[in-house]
Amino acid sequence: MKKFIKPAISFLKKVKGDLAIVFGHDCDSIASASIIYKLAKNLALKPKLIVSTHNFEIDEKTENRIKKFENIAILDIGDTPEERINRIASSKNLLIIDHHIPKKYNCYYVNPRLYNKNVYIPTSYISWLIYKEFFDDKDILWIAAFGTLGDFGAKYNKDLFKRLREKNPELIGKVRIDDRELFERSTIGKIAKMVDSHRIFEGIKGVEYVTKLVANSNSYLDLLNDKKTNKIYEKLGKAFKNELKRLKERKIEIGEYLIYEIKSKINLKSSLASYLPKIFPKMIIFVAQKSKEGYYEVSVRRGIKRKVNLAKLVKEISKNIRAKGGGHPSAAGMRIDDLKELVEFLKNKKRKK
Repeated sequence: MKKFIKPAISFLKKVKGDLAIVFGHDCDSIASASIIYKLAKNLALKPKLIVSTHNFEIDEKTENRIKKFENIAILDIGDTPEERINRIASSKNLLIIDHHIPKKYNCYYVNPRLYNKNVYIPTSYISWLIYKEFFDDKDILWIAAFGTLGDFGAKYNKDLFKRLREKNPELIGKVRIDDRELFERSTIGKIAKMVDSHRIFEGIKGVEYVTKLVANSNSYLDLLNDKKTNKIYEKLGKAFKNELKRLKERKIEIGEYLIYEIKSKINLKSSLASYLPKIFPKMIIFVAQKSKEGYYEVSVRRGIKRKVNLAKLVKEISKNIRAKGGGHPSAAGMRIDDLKELVEFLKNKKRKK
């Protein structure tokens, strides 16, 4: 057993009855929640799936929604203030499974970066490790794989994909275990994109739908054959092509930085940002989209030929403008009050070089 998952094993052996499973909006979050849901069911618990209002933190609204539960598991949400988490933990049995920059949380806390700050292990991979301490993993391998791939973690966690190839060769075939190749050339890559299409087109409602579908599935065929999912996935392909055409005309380039604002109501931000590094291999990429609340959500990526630490860059930006963000060296995200402030900051940063 990996040392860092021991708190989760202790928690799951201790709790009885209800279990609120709180999670974010992306593939890693959806896969993690689905795996822990299946595990909880097999342990005779009563799990309830709850999508957090925000992808990166438990806000006051989400906190109020989980007050009635005695047992709570929060998955892949890494930017909640320590004060809020510790307040929840003071009266509840609380488990956090995460892979972002560690916090001083006083609860059952699983985060591999507590032991190695440079390791990159998505939450769905961690959930897979936890699951197989209790049960055979054959039914959840595909879920762990699309979640890990969704967070571009295949390259760093190849053992999962080697096992998937052994048990379900039709999902990978002879494709090299490389994130971009898997996304573009394998069935597991298609599955990851199909899952994410629900978030893109329907927001939280879409996340709720597809998570319930995956969490209650018998196999990956339940997703691949789902009529609603196929219809949305087809729409995604068309919308993506149209957005790429608009990007060519509207993008802003400031030295090594590329900024693009999506005007569409379709939430293509994260998907587009993850696609662009191979198109702009030497650029640092910011893809922004205005939220209903009025602030901008920004996905930050680096070109495939760049090695800059995006987590550090986002932290620097957040200290200098009205912004809040976090993430990993190769992928990060921010919330910004005014996109013009980001543009001006990057212009000044370019001048100083």
